[in-house]
Amino acid sequence: MGQSVNQSLIADFEVLVDELVKPQPNENRVKELMEKLNLDYDSDPVQRIGSVLEKMNAIVFESKQRKANNDLQEHT
Repeated sequence: MGQSVNQSLIADFEVLVDELVKPQPNENRVKELMEKLNLDYDSDPVQRIGSVLEKMNAIVFESKQRKANNDLQEHT
């Protein structure tokens, strides 16, 4: 996954999180965004935000690992 793809993916997650934390999230928008991000929709708001944040964290971690590996290769 390239840097711009990762940034786009993270931006999509940010839009989803912004929707999820609203007092009255638009469920159709939530479903649409979750489908776009290949996430299983859960009607329980706590489970839903937990799974979204977990997946987003994994993507950010993976991105940082890839950058660290690339930095190491440049220095060897």
